[in-house]
Amino acid sequence: MKSRLNPVKTLVASFVFSIPLSFLLIGVYTTMLLYAARNGTTEDAVWEYMEQEELQ
Repeated sequence: MKSRLNPVKTLVASFVFSIPLSFLLIGVYTTMLLYAARNGTTEDAVWEYMEQEELQ
């Protein structure tokens, strides 16, 4: 027995799950930019710092 996915329901579900993810990414990026502005560094310097911390 084959079942087909309803494209409309699939599209709605994908949007519903992508909205919280978008807010999470916006929050992380905004926090990173505020941290960079507070410390007087650039966005690239913060990315590099985060990469270095991840490698340790």
